Amino acid sequence: MPIPPDPADLYPDVASHASLRAALHAVSEGCLATASMRSSESEPLTHVSVDCPLPHRNPLLISAWVHERRWSIRGTDSFQDLELVGGRTGQLKEVAAAALAWHNGEPLDALQQVAPFVHLSGRFEVPDLDPARLTASEWQHLRTEANELDYP
Repeated sequence: MPIPPDPADLYPDVASHASLRAALHAVSEGCLATASMRSSESEPLTHVSVDCPLPHRNPLLISAWVHERRWSIRGTDSFQDLELVGGRTGQLKEVAAAALAWHNGEPLDALQQVAPFVHLSGRFEVPDLDPARLTASEWQHLRTEANELDYP
């Protein structure tokens, strides 16, 4: 297994800001200044989470890849920790746009509009935890997943 490069070599723009959190602030041109973001203490160049004011959403998790220059996001619900949105991109500015939309509590499809790399899982938010709507959300996710398969 090859040894991954130093994150500072793979992400020099992030390293120049000392953390992914600070780099996101910079590329958002101040739009994320009021966002509650937490950097990983052990890996500040590669991991950060962005809070959302909506109680039914967990913080958006943002991770830098270790073998190539790319970022991943994952946004989940706070009831079952199931993925609502995910995605991968090589553009930090797109990650910042998605983080801002998540922080602002924008609807899920709005995240995809501001950051086209965002993938909607098919699940929808059920803030009141209504069992019928939770079941409908999971069925919609399964239909979305089936439609994305490469075979009939």
